[in-house]
Amino acid sequence: MRKSSVIKKISAPVDALAREIDVFLGFSWRDWSTTIIPGSLFIIGAIRTLPDEWSMIRSYLCLIFWLTSWVYFFTLSNQIVGVEEDRINKPDRPLPSGKVTLAGAKKRWLVAFAAFASNAIFNLSLTVEVIVWILTTATLTVTPLGNHWFVKSSLAMATGTWALLRGSWKSIIPLTPETERYVLAISFWMGLLTQIQDLRDIEGDTATGRYTLPIAAGDLESRLIISYIFMPLSLLGLWVGGILPLAPVLLFAAHIFMGYRVLQSKNGPRYDHKTYMVHTYTFCLVLGITAIDGQEGMKVLLCRLPSPSQ
Repeated sequence: MRKSSVIKKISAPVDALAREIDVFLGFSWRDWSTTIIPGSLFIIGAIRTLPDEWSMIRSYLCLIFWLTSWVYFFTLSNQIVGVEEDRINKPDRPLPSGKVTLAGAKKRWLVAFAAFASNAIFNLSLTVEVIVWILTTATLTVTPLGNHWFVKSSLAMATGTWALLRGSWKSIIPLTPETERYVLAISFWMGLLTQIQDLRDIEGDTATGRYTLPIAAGDLESRLIISYIFMPLSLLGLWVGGILPLAPVLLFAAHIFMGYRVLQSKNGPRYDHKTYMVHTYTFCLVLGITAIDGQEGMKVLLCRLPSPSQ
């Protein structure tokens, strides 16, 4: 009897922890390819500069806390106010599926908010990034501005990417002028091309009153705008930021492939979702290229060209 009670005492917290990890994954896994994975890729160059293994481990733990609190705070904020939309577009999420109650999600939101805000307490250099992401999240979730295509998928994604990448790098080491230039270029790129995500969600966005680019301009017209206006501008931004010259052939090929998929208007939401995933993988590719910048032997492999600043 005593042995059974001991096992129960041990298993109860383990089960509770496993449950919370499962809930965290349920809320956040769709956003890992635009948050946790890219943030981890971007700081590879910063990690290389640390003097010893202990510094690397300590800094990476700080990064993991920054990224996980970032994504959990945002996904909870977004999904608490977006239950009706998720019933149409993503019914397997924890709230519409009934896995988590709304009251339970709100309690977790308080913890996630406190955890994310604490980044600015433990690392004062992250204060601006924390404030920017809180304001961006609030704009998207509790104001009408978050329903407009320019704010939702351009302005918010640009400011969010700016804060995410700066904060990720500053979790490891202070920013450098080159890193600042990369962050601005990638944020501009994201602010233009995240419109791709709205091609797959037209039905749900229409039902909830959102005014995304495909709804504002029309499905076919928005695809033409993204492929023939936003995509060339995004490549120009990468060139000015010194990223495109690092791997021009690879980046041009990735964007041509992405543009081709965007233009396929008759393949349905499932195809458009895969196109959006191509966009997130290209985001990771861009960050990976900046991460290996300066590595011997990579210039030839990536067909590197001189950047505008050289």
